[in-house]
Amino acid sequence: MPNANTFSRCQGANSPAQGVNAIPAFAPSGTSAAIVLNQAGNAATVTVGQGSYLSGQATSAVTGANTLNFDGVPFKVRVAGKVTTGASANITCAICLGSSTTYASGNVVASTGAVAVNTTSGTWWLEATMTWDSQLQKVQGLQWGAIANSAVSTAALTNSVAATTQSALVFSLAMTTSATTGCVITITDFCADVV
Repeated sequence: MPNANTFSRCQGANSPAQGVNAIPAFAPSGTSAAIVLNQAGNAATVTVGQGSYLSGQATSAVTGANTLNFDGVPFKVRVAGKVTTGASANITCAICLGSSTTYASGNVVASTGAVAVNTTSGTWWLEATMTWDSQLQKVQGLQWGAIANSAVSTAALTNSVAATTQSALVFSLAMTTSATTGCVITITDFCADVV
């Protein structure tokens, strides 16, 4: 759920024509990692590098500062959702740096790792608190979360991914499932916040 510190946000929405800030339910067609798309068919992204504060729903007008400076300032990227599996399956959620619709493991900054969600439904979330600075030009920080009531332990980010400019701080989502039978993943919230 967003708060006064939210500056970039996408939400799950199953009805069509809700725009680039809406993410339809994700029904995987294979067992390889895939980037989650928005309703426009592009990678669903939240942007830190060009962020301004949002208030209320994802479609609300931008208020507050025109540009936020994150050179050495911590920020959070988090995602939450629901999953239903029709067979025994391991689910992995990853936050990636970049807006490509092609998955690249080197762009993963935070990951739940594979967690068993066997023929059931459950909720999940992943949060990463990160910093970036103009000298090091890499994203660093900590991650934690849960899938179907299984904890994802607090740990350093999966990769310290390079971002040469603040405007490169664009994050997308990747999902992986070990079985596709009856599997539906709904993203309920994907946002970036000031810490």
